[in-house]
Amino acid sequence: MTRIHVKQTSAALRSNRDLSPLVKKGSLAVVSAYYSLDSGRVEVLTGAPSA
Repeated sequence: MTRIHVKQTSAALRSNRDLSPLVKKGSLAVVSAYYSLDSGRVEVLTGAPSA
């Protein structure tokens, strides 16, 4: 459930009226990730910028 909420929130930020032009231009990346307290690992869910 947490992963779904994070993905929905990041999608809302990407489509935000003020932020979407910056995302489309490549000036801003909205990256959603899940941090596991058990393992200490970060799982990038969406929006990881390409290198």
